Amino acid sequence: MKTKPPFEPHLTANEVRLPKGGEWQPHFRGWCLSHIGSGISYWQERNGTQEVTEGSTLVLSAEARGVLRASRLSEVAITYFCVETQKLHGLLSLREQHFLQQAAARKTLAVRVLAPDNPISYRFKNLRLNHAASASSMRLRLLQLFMDVFECEIEQDAAAPAPWMGGRERFRQVMNQMAASEFVELSVSELAPMMSCSARHLNRLFREEMGASFREKQIELRLARACELLATSNAKVVEVALESGYQSSSVFSELFKKHFGLSPGQWRHQRLKSRVLSRLRL
Repeated sequence: MKTKPPFEPHLTANEVRLPKGGEWQPHFRGWCLSHIGSGISYWQERNGTQEVTEGSTLVLSAEARGVLRASRLSEVAITYFCVETQKLHGLLSLREQHFLQQAAARKTLAVRVLAPDNPISYRFKNLRLNHAASASSMRLRLLQLFMDVFECEIEQDAAAPAPWMGGRERFRQVMNQMAASEFVELSVSELAPMMSCSARHLNRLFREEMGASFREKQIELRLARACELLATSNAKVVEVALESGYQSSSVFSELFKKHFGLSPGQWRHQRLKSRVLSRLRL
């Protein structure tokens, strides 16, 4: 079974300092944005090395494989935050969420260095210096900063011309507007009329546009919601099942174990254990 990275807080600004020649390998499950407050560093991976100068922002997906190494001439101060897109069901549309999942595996987007004069870097610097902001306000600002990194690509993806008009165009329009949290509550028979197509055609559109069937995508989102509840609350498994869209806790537990190889209770215990170990390392 693939080992998951240690727990890293979602939408929380953190700081780390590297000594001269020191290195840092961030651990996260979704995306990570790091701002270099001072010093010169280098992102090193198998395919080469990129310089990350003072004031730059390094954008990484969990698919990135490498380390950030400080120059031997100076220490490096880093401010960073992580984003787990599966925790943004009520904020991201289904298409936006799908785009970010796909972008994580694209070389041109999985690792990017934004120059100090890039608007994202400039805003990140100001956020880093704003110690007066409340925790909730800071989370919203960090989320806005993250989404603006991909603004152009998301707009281009949403505006991509349809091969043919009709159901497909309507499908893209609805997927661009509907939050993932709304999608998980609907059935094929409820969603098909919104797309002006049959249930059979809707399933075909899902496979072609989302790379999965309606049922597969719904299960993926429901289980992601369940994982968030198991990791961040003390809710009982039956309550997690209901909150995730399952009326039967036995069906939920069976699906969960099929996808993750662990029961919901075992998964929660393992996650709590990894958090404790991660804090001990700090």
